[in-house]
Order: sequence, then structure tokens, then C-alpha cells
Amino acid sequence: MTISYQLKRVQDVIRSLPMLVKLTMHEHWKRKKLEHYQSKQLLSLIRYATRYSPFYHDLYKGIRIDHAMVPGNLPVIDKAIMMDNFDRFVTDPRLKLTELQTHIRQLSGDEYYLGEYRVLTTSGSSGLKGVFVFNRKEWSTILAGYNRCALRTDISPSFPNRLKEITIFADNPVHASHRMKVSGQTHLINSKLLSATSSIESHVNTMNEFQPDVLSSYPSIISLLAIEQIEGRLNIHPLMIGIGGETMTKEMALNTQKAWGLTPFDVYGSTEGGAFNMDCPYHRGIHIAEDLTIMEVVDEKNQPVPDGSPGYKVLITNLFNYTQPLIRYEVSDMLTLSKECCPCGRPFKLIANVDGRNDDIIYLANTRGQDIPVHPIHFASALGIIKEIKEYCVVQEDEGMTISVVLRNEASRDGVADEIKANLENSFKKLDVKYSDIRIQFIDKITRDPNAMGKLKLVQSNVKKSSRLTVMNAASRPVDSVH
Repeated sequence: MTISYQLKRVQDVIRSLPMLVKLTMHEHWKRKKLEHYQSKQLLSLIRYATRYSPFYHDLYKGIRIDHAMVPGNLPVIDKAIMMDNFDRFVTDPRLKLTELQTHIRQLSGDEYYLGEYRVLTTSGSSGLKGVFVFNRKEWSTILAGYNRCALRTDISPSFPNRLKEITIFADNPVHASHRMKVSGQTHLINSKLLSATSSIESHVNTMNEFQPDVLSSYPSIISLLAIEQIEGRLNIHPLMIGIGGETMTKEMALNTQKAWGLTPFDVYGSTEGGAFNMDCPYHRGIHIAEDLTIMEVVDEKNQPVPDGSPGYKVLITNLFNYTQPLIRYEVSDMLTLSKECCPCGRPFKLIANVDGRNDDIIYLANTRGQDIPVHPIHFASALGIIKEIKEYCVVQEDEGMTISVVLRNEASRDGVADEIKANLENSFKKLDVKYSDIRIQFIDKITRDPNAMGKLKLVQSNVKKSSRLTVMNAASRPVDSVH
């Protein structure tokens, strides 16, 4: 990278420091003050968007914009709407989708676009990749929010022996998890960035040599590393573990606790809204960064669900991105907000559960031929409790369902297959569900897709919604056809 780039990068990091101080002060606010601040930020964002974004100018025609603005009175947008209107959506007319996509294809590091923007994409797990743009001030806000999370762990830089940190996420600069670490690097911590698509064996070798104090990755990778520690191939003693990007199952948490005696700090975030919602040392739920984001947990019809009840999706309003305003932007994550406040005293609402995405739901026919949703938790309950399974994934196709299983050492394939069959029979019986064909295959490892940021999707349906009913109504054989 050029000297000019390094100067800008350092400036962005330095700019984030006073922002970090302000964000940390917000954690001592009363709830009423936070809500007043949130309303003020929302009004400012809407006024800017309607003035400089042709898309929002047209979308909000006829809507009265004043201090009484509440998100529920505004229309909902989604990724398809944003991408179809991209050039009119953004507030800088120099930003054109075709040129940004060219920049993305040529991106090799932390390069700026037009000398002032960072451009990212999402993994496209829902079938459509989104493009997201942040100016330098907005990126400094992202760094400040991320570092506020780090402060909650009570793990501080030390001298002269610097803390050692290993992060295992995407290794592609178009993804937020990689870009934040590269752009925010300082010499206060000795950091290594590893790729989520590399083998567990290579991670084990690197960690045994490096001996990290801090370890952060997807929960599925942390669980695999925990098994390596339990079985004696890995020998590290981290002070803190961070997870994010996937849903952590009970079995993954148990593996982590058994290996290191630690409860991971759970980060929930997105490219759209920022990766800075995290729990605290009480581990009572994930604190929503409500001074930076408004998150509405809603049902299929965009109606709010009460705290304590699971939602079907989330509507995100990013309060700091003025370049590409995201106001009531639909994300398919299924969340449950807590009814309780955290004992730590922070004013932020808590996410009690992250239950995956609504596009992870598999639709099966019940015994009356009705098409019903089967939540991924039913597969996690059936397979996750089998101690011989190292990892698994479930893929539904038009012709049937395949469960790919990686076994721990010396496990019996026949015994595991029988247990999977029995557990699924029990789960499906409770749901009054039948299914035509389930195939179990045993493999050496599950390959992680670099285009999906190396994430492991435990349950995935490739059946088109329009054909689901036909496929499910054709189901006639019970689950004892597992082979």
C-alpha cells in the first residue's frame, strides 16, 4: 500500500478514538436519554436522505417529516429494492453500481474508492449480493463501535509483551469481518488473520506455535477447535473467545466450555448495520447498539412482535451511514428480544436468542399434506446431541434431503446413522411431519465456500418456494427410509 493510503488509514483510526469515548459514555445513559438521542439521529438521517437521495425523495413523498417521526410510519425496503435503484439510492451521484462492481472485482486490499469510500458486499446467502458503501467518517464510526465491544471483555493491551490475537473469518477484502481488522490494525496487539476456508489442521499448527490470548471466529470453527483441544491435538490457553457470524448451538457452547472453561462473547452484526452488538461479562444477552442502529423485530407482515417472542425478520435502520441510507431495511434474521434488563446497567435492549435466518427454514408436509415450516433448531436438536458428530450440514433439494456428517475419531458410522434416524423420527413425529427421502453421507470435512465468507450454513433449502408444495405433498414414505 502507498504512503498516501497509510496516512489515510491512520487518520481513520485516530478519528475513531474520540468517537469511541463518546460511544462509551452512551452506555451510562438512562433509557429515556438514549431514546431521545435515537429519535434525533433518525430525523437527521431522514432529512438528509430525502434531500440527497432521489430514491428516498420519491419514496417519502406525502410523509410528514418532523420531530414526531417513528420508524413504524415509514415504508419497508429490502435488498432487491435497494440494488434495483442503487444509483438513485445513494446520496453521492458519483457512486454508480457498475463502477463499484468493477472496483470490487479488482479489490486486493483495503483500497479506497475515489479516495474516500470503502466498498463491501454481503455473502449473498439469500441469493442476492448487496453492495454497501461507507465514507471515511462512517468507517471510523464502524471502528469505534467495534472497539467499544472489545472494551467490554476487560482484556486490555499489555506491554512489553503484547496481547496475541487470532481471528478466523473471511479472507476477502470485500467482506466486513476482514476489512475491519485490516483497516483498524495498530501495533498495540500482535494480530494474526487466518482464513475460515483453511483446514482446521493448519489452524491447529498455527495456534500451537503462536499461543493466542484472544481467539475470535465463527462458532462452528470455535467448536471444531475446542474438539481439537479436548482430544489433545491443540494446546492453547486463551483468555477470551469471541464468536459471530453464525448461530451458536448448545453443543458448540458446551464444547467451548469443556475445552477452555470460557463463555464466548457473542457479537451479532451485519454489513448493513455494523458488527457491534455484543454481550457483556454477565452474558445475559446481546446488547443492541441502539445509539448507532434501530432494530425492529417483526413478523411476516412487518408488525412488531412483543419482547420474549421470536420474530420472523428484522428491520434495520443504520443511524450513521449517510452515504447509503438504510431506513427500515429488511434482514432475514430471526431474533427474540429479552423482556429483562441486563444487570450491567447499560440502557440497550438485549437480544435473547439469534435463531438463524428465515431462509434457513425447511418446509415439509405433515401427515395431512399441509406445507409447514421446520425450524433449523429441530435438526440441531436431533444431530447436535450426538457426541460422535464433529460437524454436519443439512441440504434440501427437489429430489430429497442430504445430511452430510463429519465424525469424530473412531466413531461408528452405523451407530451414528441409527441415532440420527431415531432422533429425526422423534422430532418429526412431534411435528406430525413425514418426508420422502433423507440420505446420510459421511465425509472427511465440510468445505467452506469463500464466496459465503467461509460460514457454515447448518440447514439450507434449495427448493424453490413455488415448487415446495408440490414436492412436500408428494412425500409418502416415513423417515425410516434414512440410509
